[in-house]
Amino acid sequence: MDTLQLEIFASIAQTKSFTRSAELYSITQPNVSHLIRNLEKTLDVKLLARSKHGVTLTEEGKEFLPYVKQILNTLSTAKTRIQNMAEGRFGHIRIAAATSITNQLSDSMLKLYESYPSIQVDVDILEGSDMIDTFERGEYDFYFTVQDMIVEHPEYDSIVIHEDRLELFVNKDIADTINLNDWSTVERHPFVSVLISDARLSQFSTMCKNRGINPRIINYYNRAESVLLSVNAGIGIAILPGELGKLYQRDNVITFPIEGSDAALTSVFAWKKDTTTTACILFRDIVLSLYAI
Repeated sequence: MDTLQLEIFASIAQTKSFTRSAELYSITQPNVSHLIRNLEKTLDVKLLARSKHGVTLTEEGKEFLPYVKQILNTLSTAKTRIQNMAEGRFGHIRIAAATSITNQLSDSMLKLYESYPSIQVDVDILEGSDMIDTFERGEYDFYFTVQDMIVEHPEYDSIVIHEDRLELFVNKDIADTINLNDWSTVERHPFVSVLISDARLSQFSTMCKNRGINPRIINYYNRAESVLLSVNAGIGIAILPGELGKLYQRDNVITFPIEGSDAALTSVFAWKKDTTTTACILFRDIVLSLYAI
């Protein structure tokens, strides 16, 4: 099998059309069919099924698709890395960050690039269980995240770099019905939230319990930004890090500061203790110089 076969398969899985994929890759539809037949022949399975309703993935195709995406992503990353090396960019660091702490990440990257523009920085924005799982596996050189999303790990050190607070985000049309001196005015509205796997949700649950309310969550989202967009649309209200209100300002969203120690949100920078690459050491020292007490 070759890369084009995999790319065409992934494209058809998305477009559900041989014709559309042929147009996207500027090749003929018979050529697309030929590539897919050869791929299926190599694997000795049927990946796609055509009918009058369109193109669907077979069970084998559904199983194969995540591997194809992983292969293509790896190839793309490798190509970029090799091209960067050819251009003199020999340093390389990988960072995982939560949305609510991207301001601190941005400041750190700016400082790095001012002095070392040749270093390649890969950043993935992760939330919830994705952040927790990758930290436990030690997949990234650095983490910018909320403290509750990382556990004690023998390979990492960490410092606190930002203190934020959770705030109540509501649509402006219902803002005049909210009184944080009376949380029953909050409880009557439906909530939208990050996924249950997100460590911040446990803090949200504790806050609500401490204030004697039982929130009705009508929808969960895998990203905090999606929750904010939902509030902007008037679907529900939410409790989110206040920093998100600054990062993603929306005309229809009003925020209410929440008092109390249980609304405090601590963000941290974590790095591998055995960091030996020059690029990683330089970035670690820059962040520590900006935020270490």
